[in-house]
Amino acid sequence: MSQGKRYKFQGSHFAVQTALATGKQITAISKADPAVVTAAGHGYVAGDVVRISGVDGMTELNGNEYVVAASLSSSTFSLEGVDSSGYGTFVNSSPTTAIAQKVTFTDFCELTGFNQQDGTADEIDVTTICSTAKEFEVGLSDAGSLTLDYNYAGNQTVQAALRAAKVAGTIIAFMLQLPNDGGTLIMFGSVQAQSISGSVSEVIKGSATIKLTGDIVVLEA
Repeated sequence: MSQGKRYKFQGSHFAVQTALATGKQITAISKADPAVVTAAGHGYVAGDVVRISGVDGMTELNGNEYVVAASLSSSTFSLEGVDSSGYGTFVNSSPTTAIAQKVTFTDFCELTGFNQQDGTADEIDVTTICSTAKEFEVGLSDAGSLTLDYNYAGNQTVQAALRAAKVAGTIIAFMLQLPNDGGTLIMFGSVQAQSISGSVSEVIKGSATIKLTGDIVVLEA
């Protein structure tokens, strides 16, 4: 008898961005779909997350994080979901300031639960004098939110990183790896709030609310 797929919370891995690796110099970025980045000896593989900064010309990429779609060679890789066809033209300045930095993830072992909620799309009223009923177009969609519940340990690496991201107002990456062949989800967002609570005969609990931005990237196992 066949059964539908399902995945346990135990056996999954939830990780949070906690650091950035040493930068790899970028010497070219194509105007294409997807964008292809040239960085000698990058060492990245599909599913890695990189932050790009210091780019001249194609400044639309600066300060953002992207999922590596594919490692095309030892010196080139493509960016998942990035169509740079309409972006500015990359300038290989001297000295080169453009770099890509791989995101370091740390497993969130204090995590007790998570809840990702999609936002809603805008509803644009396009009713006209000739309409016989209300008419609407679907606008842009809100990326939604992510709530994390955990046992509080403020000096632990992940929780310290969440606090630092909230203070700095930076966008960081979150990764959920499902067991077996469930694949991986990568999300990006800013930490909006953190709270802690405690009571007798209980451990101190913490929670964090993250405002997501951009699309959730789903990678096959």
